[in-house]
Amino acid sequence: MKNHIIPEVGIPQIIGAVIVATLYISIFSLVKEENRIRMNAIVLAGAGAAYLSSGLGPWEFAFCTIISIVAYKGLTRNYMIGVGWLLHTVWDVIHHLYADAIVPMDPTSSFGCMICDPIMAIWFFFGAPDIWAVLRRKFGSGKLETYI
Repeated sequence: MKNHIIPEVGIPQIIGAVIVATLYISIFSLVKEENRIRMNAIVLAGAGAAYLSSGLGPWEFAFCTIISIVAYKGLTRNYMIGVGWLLHTVWDVIHHLYADAIVPMDPTSSFGCMICDPIMAIWFFFGAPDIWAVLRRKFGSGKLETYI
């Protein structure tokens, strides 16, 4: 195995990851509920393949297989998508410490993903609600339509 230098991270990477998770949840909240879970299962399956050829050899294929199974189960169960994002978080930690980053030109990207993924997982454990509807109920603002 090649020498791996753990990249330095700081507050900007943490803030960026929280913003990415917030944008993800905000955008997917615009998707109609009946499509939201299926689309997110597909995104999770794709995320499982994101690390292929990233330094851990056959383990990358094993992880991709596990995430694919979890994503399949997530087609009908929100919490399984949450489980999948937590598994991906573990894979992010391993890559940050021992292997290549998820985005080759950003050495801190696995760290950012490690912050972002559990936030998304929490959303799925709560049933992946339309965050805009939650905010409308809480603050009583106008209606924002879901589109997809």
